[in-house]
Parts: sequence; C-alpha cells; structure tokens
Amino acid sequence: MDNLPTLKKFGEQLDLLKRLIKEDNGEQADFIAQNLYENYAYARDNFLSQEDEFLGVRQNILEKDERIQMLEGKLKEAYSVHNSDFQLFAKFGRALQYVNGLKSLSGLSDMLTGVAQELGLGRIAVVLDRELCKGMPCPEIPTFYLKGCMRYIDATLDNGSNRVFLGPISRMMRPDVFFGDPEVGPELGGSCFAFGMIDKYNPGKLIGLFSIHDPSEDRFHPEMGTDFLEYFCNSVASTITDVVNHDRGELLRVDVERISRHDLKTPLNAVINIPHLLIADESDPEKVELIKNIQDAGYRMLGLVNRSYDIYRMETDSYILRPEKVDVLPLIKRIAIDLQDMLESRGSEFRVFIDDSEAGDHASFYVRGEELLLFSMFSNLLKNGIEASPAGKPITVKLCSGEFPQMAIHNFGEVPAAVRDIFFEKYSTAGKIGGTGLGTYSASLIAKVHGGSISMESGCEGTTVVVDFNPASARGGDGQLECEF
Repeated sequence: MDNLPTLKKFGEQLDLLKRLIKEDNGEQADFIAQNLYENYAYARDNFLSQEDEFLGVRQNILEKDERIQMLEGKLKEAYSVHNSDFQLFAKFGRALQYVNGLKSLSGLSDMLTGVAQELGLGRIAVVLDRELCKGMPCPEIPTFYLKGCMRYIDATLDNGSNRVFLGPISRMMRPDVFFGDPEVGPELGGSCFAFGMIDKYNPGKLIGLFSIHDPSEDRFHPEMGTDFLEYFCNSVASTITDVVNHDRGELLRVDVERISRHDLKTPLNAVINIPHLLIADESDPEKVELIKNIQDAGYRMLGLVNRSYDIYRMETDSYILRPEKVDVLPLIKRIAIDLQDMLESRGSEFRVFIDDSEAGDHASFYVRGEELLLFSMFSNLLKNGIEASPAGKPITVKLCSGEFPQMAIHNFGEVPAAVRDIFFEKYSTAGKIGGTGLGTYSASLIAKVHGGSISMESGCEGTTVVVDFNPASARGGDGQLECEF
C-alpha cells in the first residue's frame, strides 16, 4: 500500500493516458494503463484483505459482547443468590436469638412462636421424647415415646448424618407423630420439612422431632438446599439438650435442698428443746441468758431452714408476702450479737442512724414485712459489710423514713471491679474465701418480694448498699401507712 501513487499522481497518470490515446501513442498508453490496472488490483486486494480482517474483528467483538452479556447475567444471578442467601442467613441469625434465649422448657412454646414469625413459617412443631421429659413439668410440649414410633420415623427420615425429610406431607408416615397433633394427617396437603433432633452428648439417641408444614407443595421439595435450616435445627437440638439437663439439675437441687432441710431439723430439735431443761435447773442469771441466746439462735436457724424453700418460690414469683409490723432496730441488735465475734476480731462496730440522728437505746423504726425475711436480708447485708470493711472501720446503717423508706449500709471497703455489674446475681463472688455469692442474691429477692429494689455503689470512699421499699406494697387492710415499708 505504501507503493501506491497519490491521488494527485494518479490523476496526472490518467491525464497522461488520455493524451497518449489522442496522440495515438498506443505503446506508451498501454504501459500507463497496465501500471494503473496493477495499482488498482493491488489496492483492491489489500482493501478486501482488510475488510476480511475487520469482519473477523467485528465478529470477535460481537462474540465477546455476547460473552460479556452472559457473564453479566451470571454475575447478576450470583449476586441475587448471594443477596438472597445473606438475607436468609440474617433471618436465621435473628431466629437463633430466640433459640439462645431459651432458659427452660416452659419457654419452648414462646421460642417457636418467635422463630415462626422471624422465618415466615406457618405450622412449626417440636415433639420431644417422653422419656426425656419424664418427671419434668412441661405440659404444653407434645411428647411421644419415640422408641415406639421408630418404624414411622425410620420410614420417613433419610438415613444420613442429618435425618431429614423434604416433600409432600402425603409421603410422611404418621405426620401426627411428627407434629404432635392427632388432627394432622396426609389429607392436610402441602409440603413438609422434618428433622430428627439428636442428643449432642449421645449421638445415637433421638431426643425429638422438629417439623415445619407449608400449604404449598412447592415450598419444600427434595431438590432444595437446606444447609441453613439443618444447621438451625442442630442448634435447636443442642439448646434443648442443655435446657433439659439444666432443668433436671434444678429439680435435683430442689429435692436435695428439701432433704437437707428435713435432715437439719432433727439436730435443731435438740438445740431448741434441751435449753428448756437447762433453764429449769439453772439459777445463775448470766447462764440463763446464755442458754436463752442458744435457744433463740436455734429458733432463728429453724426459721431460716423453713425459709430456704421460700427463696425458690421467690425465684419463680410464686411467693405470697404476709407483712406484719416489725421494728427493725431489735433485728439489727440481734444480728450485731450474732456477729459480735467477727466485729471484735476486726476492731469494727455497727453505727445505726435514723434520719441522720444516731439511734438511741429506746429508738424504733417500724416497717411492714415478714420478720424472718427481713432478718435474713439484714443479716446477709451486714455480714457482707463486716467482711468487706477494712479493720478498725465502722459499718454504718442509715434508716430513712418518708414516702419511700430506705435502708443504706455503708462500709469502707471497695467491691472488686469484676463483680460490680453482677453484684446481686446468683453465685457472684470474688476474693472471698468460702463465698457462695448467694447472700446478696437472696437479699435482692427479699427486697423485690417486699415491693422494693436494691442497689450498690462502690468506689474509693467505700461501698453503699441501698434498699428502697415501695410503701404501696405493704399497706394494711385499711390502706393506711404507719411510717413503715
């Protein structure tokens, strides 16, 4: 192409050719014509070659455009699937919050309701093995002796690592077993997902069935993916296993405490009754007073043993308060006598104030409540105050009257930072030899059952525990308050 004449040169050659033809100079005209033809043919071949090349490039571009469009379509599809999976994952994550919030079998029904709402499910059911729930209070939960139903379960669930069923309800053997409802049968129509829940501590044991029904036959079908759903069901099974073990432990604890209370009463009978015999033959007033103190301590211990079951009833909000008019100051004095050895060993003392004035020997501060409960609460809080206070520092009790009576106990110790936020929770203790973490927990329950609240503040100036009482919770039969809680 570089050897071709320019347009100007080509025009000049054409003019020359015309002139030569007019002059009848055939030989030279043939030479010029041949040269022009060869240039034309050469140019034509090159243009055709380039056209073929351009057509090839264009076809390649068209193929690439089609591939790009295909890849864009697949990318959009993948993004849509990813976005759908992400949204589904988020839904299952929120549903798992309901599962993780399950604390006892009594809350299973509410958990399933929350899960159904979060995942947009219709009928959802959990059926547990009756042997698993034996002796446990769970009347709202459908149960079967799964061992007697295994032929139906085996005929329905896949025999894989996760025992699952997907498909129309008409293909299930005994759907009433899977849903714990005799009204559920194959004629219901629609599709189902069923999952066999396995005991995580005993992989060969089936503890129950998790089943979902949808009116649409297309909702659950064998080709659909169920990874999220199976993981979710495994989490449900794991949580139920832990909850059942916890509930069994609580029942065992209650039984042990009941037996312990019964066994403690036998030696207490001696502590309470023998002083009667000793007093009858004793004339020394000091010894009589000591014997009476022993007898009084025995009665108080018997009362505390009887009241230990009341703590359980307070935990379950089933305790009925029977308040009476109680003078708080004698209770504090009795506690001070019981804790005298501890006070002397630490060089400490109790200082009691009523409305910013130190309480005298004949002072009184009446509240309405149950004497043994109040005694237990004050005893726990005052004992904690002594144990936490530095040696030689007093423990101050301030009683404040008013519309909302208050008792504040202050000591100069500082609560460890690790337990400040959980100070009143069960078994919360730190740096205390032999501490169980039940004293402040019991005090919080007693304050609550009296219609009040309890709080704690701690810092470099010491620790103050405040009990606030709501007077409305302790009104007498005439609805009047008499300067008491």
